[in-house]
Amino acid sequence: MKRGESEGFVVLEKLSNVHKEENMNVRRLLLVVIMTSLCATTTFAGKSHGSTTTTPGKFDYYVLALSWQPAFCESHTEKAECKKQTGERFDAKNLALHGLWPNKRGDTKHTYAYCGVSKKVRNLDKPETWCSMPKINLTDKTQKELAEYMPGYASCLQNHEWYKHGTCTGLKQNDYFAIESMLDAKIADTNFGKYISTNVGKTVVSDNLLAEFEKDYGAGSRKYVNLYCENTHGVAMLSEVRIYLKKQLPKNGAMNGFFALPDKSERGDCPDTILIDQAGVSGN
Repeated sequence: MKRGESEGFVVLEKLSNVHKEENMNVRRLLLVVIMTSLCATTTFAGKSHGSTTTTPGKFDYYVLALSWQPAFCESHTEKAECKKQTGERFDAKNLALHGLWPNKRGDTKHTYAYCGVSKKVRNLDKPETWCSMPKINLTDKTQKELAEYMPGYASCLQNHEWYKHGTCTGLKQNDYFAIESMLDAKIADTNFGKYISTNVGKTVVSDNLLAEFEKDYGAGSRKYVNLYCENTHGVAMLSEVRIYLKKQLPKNGAMNGFFALPDKSERGDCPDTILIDQAGVSGN
């Protein structure tokens, strides 16, 4: 091959490589455009004007969370409901209403919440701004019940409970709070509730407390309830009781036949013996 021909082939090879590189760049650019478009579409589909798209009613069971307010107030003395707590108040002798939470199996971090709630409202869901959240439409009767059964009502806890949990139930605002207030009142009249009331200020055996639950709801029903404790001043105090219910809630508050097995991640943490704390008295 002559020198000129050889140089010509070299030039052609370089041009071919340039075209190959340009084609690769074009393909890369097209791929980036396609991926960006897909991401934008997915993002748009996952949001609706700053609101979550979690669908109400798509859960497996309820968690009825009942607090032992004297223990709560040991470490929350600044809360309005704790400043006003007296030994005569309902929540000084009975389990108080914390909330009614729809829950999904396998959702160990409880991410199922804020159904259709705007980002603006979610940003207000902090204890210091609960009272700034949009007002909830409740009847006078329901408000009166909440003021008694939910001491956190003094700090606008009901707003947090509705926007985080209530919006996912499919229930109307007033119905949601009326039902959970009724359930709390029913528990106060059970052997389980009365056992707690009669042992205020005393140390009890956890197993005995669960045995009282079984007196009300049958042998083996303790699997539908968990006890949670807080270690305050070196003492294990009952802080919360969680009862697990089916999606179809009892209309009259009688829970027999309405229990649900909780997710395996739901586990109580109380030791064998626990203190039923007394209002205004520390565990010292």
